[in-house]
Amino acid sequence: MKIALVAEHTSPLPAHKGEPTCGESVHIASVSRHLAKLGHRVTVYSRKDAEDLPGRSRMGRGVNVEYLTAGPHYTLGEHEVSEHTGTFASALATRLGEDTPDVIHAFGWTSGLAALSAARTAEGVTEDTPIVQTFHSLNASEQRAGLPERQERVRLEAAIAGRADAVIVNSADQRFELARMGLPRTRVSVVPYGVDTDHFTVEGGVATEPWKGRREERPRIISVTGLVGGGADALIEAMVRIPEAELVIVAGPAPIELALDDDARRLELLAKEAGVDDRVTLAGPVDRKEMPRLLRSADIYVSAAPYDPYGGGLLEAMACGLPVVATAVGSATGAVLDGTTGILLRSARPEALGAALRGLISEPTMRSAYGIAGADRAESRFTWQRVAAETERVYTRARPQEDELLAAVGDDAH
Repeated sequence: MKIALVAEHTSPLPAHKGEPTCGESVHIASVSRHLAKLGHRVTVYSRKDAEDLPGRSRMGRGVNVEYLTAGPHYTLGEHEVSEHTGTFASALATRLGEDTPDVIHAFGWTSGLAALSAARTAEGVTEDTPIVQTFHSLNASEQRAGLPERQERVRLEAAIAGRADAVIVNSADQRFELARMGLPRTRVSVVPYGVDTDHFTVEGGVATEPWKGRREERPRIISVTGLVGGGADALIEAMVRIPEAELVIVAGPAPIELALDDDARRLELLAKEAGVDDRVTLAGPVDRKEMPRLLRSADIYVSAAPYDPYGGGLLEAMACGLPVVATAVGSATGAVLDGTTGILLRSARPEALGAALRGLISEPTMRSAYGIAGADRAESRFTWQRVAAETERVYTRARPQEDELLAAVGDDAH
């Protein structure tokens, strides 16, 4: 198949190069490469967000990335991107007409709008060309986690889901939200986020600099999260209840820039006021090449995020053999088996986090058992190879079957 992946606001190249990046970039880079390994030709269409980006870039055998000009050549926020979706859709229609795909697969609601619009006007794209929509996140789900309400986005997500030939979500929670919107469950496939189990493994070295290596006298807790809204505040407050442990937070700007970052300074002040600043490290972003070494230097991975649509950090930690503690939201509910690979919490209150982490620290045998089970689960359920194969099956089901095409030809002949 010739597959067009539409990712208006995300480029797969940062993830392909191993740079710190967002979960969607990792998803698109990984799925496109593995779809190509299954024999398909993949073109990813993204918005050009930097002046020096080429019009077209090869990302490996069978995978190309094309950058379409739509708006300014710098990174935009979600709602800023949507202001240029119409321009992006027009450019996309031109390219789809020049290189007609067998399947169009959009990631995110703005990409879904662009794909539906482009498919209507692109030469060569017919009603038989299926449009598949992936939602990593739905605003209805975000609202339940206390994030801002975006009523216009809710309406658009429902409309896009209704127009698409097939919808993919990362978790059963998202399928439930779409069912509440009136979309039949049979139209929605749950294909989880994945993990590179060749890169994230139990075997291998551990990080030294710049994290000053492992402090043998202190258990290490690690979290990959945002400095705002990712639960970092609750984690720092929880450290008061775990005086024997240290916390490494992978987030924010590079360590050299932390002193200039308002959110980093706020967290550092919070740690100082709580009396745990000597046991909390803001590591900044970490290249994906180094991330497994850093994860393996820790004893426990924790996610206190009120909402996590990807669950990538959890899966990478599990693949490296770490027991995990996470709030039971989003993709975490499908990734973590409570009491088998880790602990799922109803809320990320510092008291609950502290109790769960303290309990795991005091039970090395349980930590080891969770870690072994987590690595096995990551390898058996969440590899990108399996994610790509399940995505391929969605495409196959969405495409008209041969007998349907023959019937259509027969009808046209009459």
